[in-house]
Amino acid sequence: MVQANQIHPLLNHFCKELSVHLESLSKHQTTIDPSEFAELVAAATNEVLELYSSGEFDLNTYRQSTAEEYKELARQSIDSYSLTNDTIGEIAEKHAELLEESTTSGLIDFGKITEKFSDIQTHLSDEVSRANEVIHTLLEQVKTLETKTSLDPLTKVFNRYALQEHLKTVLEKESMDFEMFAFMIDVDDFKNINDRFGHIAGDKVLIFISKLLKKALRDGDRVYRFGGEEFIILLNRTDTEGAQLVAERLLTLCRNNKPLFQNQQIPVTLSIGLTKIIKGDSIDSIIERSDTALYRAKNNGKDRFEMEF
Repeated sequence: MVQANQIHPLLNHFCKELSVHLESLSKHQTTIDPSEFAELVAAATNEVLELYSSGEFDLNTYRQSTAEEYKELARQSIDSYSLTNDTIGEIAEKHAELLEESTTSGLIDFGKITEKFSDIQTHLSDEVSRANEVIHTLLEQVKTLETKTSLDPLTKVFNRYALQEHLKTVLEKESMDFEMFAFMIDVDDFKNINDRFGHIAGDKVLIFISKLLKKALRDGDRVYRFGGEEFIILLNRTDTEGAQLVAERLLTLCRNNKPLFQNQQIPVTLSIGLTKIIKGDSIDSIIERSDTALYRAKNNGKDRFEMEF
C-alpha cells in the first residue's frame, strides 16, 4: 500500500515520466491526438507503478548534495516569482493612477489613456521578458542537475555520468581485485522501429531492453544507458569464457522475447561489443575498444557479439 508521505514523490515521478515521453514526441511532431496522449499517460502510469511494486522506489534516491541544489533552485524560483508578482503589483498601482490622470471632469481623454495603456503594456512586456529569462536560466540549471543524478529518466538504469564516476573509481585503484569486462550494446535497426511503430514504441523498446538486461545480470553487475539506443554493462568477477556466455545469453533472451505495443509484437535484436578492462586503461580506451568490437558485430550481420582485446 502507498503511504501518505509517498504520494507526492510518486506524483513527481509520474510527471517526470510523462514529460520524458512528451519531450521525445515533440522532437518529431507538433501536435498530438487524444488517443495518443492517453497512451502516453498510461505508459507513464505503468512505469511509476512498476517502479513502486518492484521495490526500487526510494525516497532517498538522490544524494544529499544534489537535494540541496534542488532546494536552492526552488528558493530562487520562489524569489523570482515573488519579485515578478511585486513588480506587476506596482504596475497595476501605476495603472490606476494613470487612469485617474486621464480623466478630467468625469470625462475620459482617449488620447491620453491610449498613450498610458501603451506605457503600461511596455512595462508588462519588459517584466514578462525578464521573468522568462529567469525561468530559462533555472531550467538550464535543472537540466545540469539531472545530468549529475545517477539514473536515466526514461529507462531507470544508470546514466552516462554514473558510468564515468564508477569507471573513474575502478581505474584509480592500484590493482584490480578481479577481472572486469565492458559490453557496448546497441539495439539493431532502432531507427526502423521508430519509423514503423512510432517513437512511443521506440521508448517502450528501450525500457523493455533495460529491464531485460537488469533481470539477466547478477546484483553486482551494472547497466548504463550510454546514449540513444546504446547501453553499457560492466561485468565483474568472471573470466573471458564467462563473459562470452553472458553475451550469448543476452542475445538469446532479446531474440526470444518481443515487446508488445498496441497488440503488435516488435522484433528486437542486439549487437554487442565486448572488451576486458585492464590495468592502465582509461575511460576512453575502454569505450574505444568496446565500440570497435560493436562496429565489427554490426558489420558481420548484427544479432551477435564480437570481442576486442
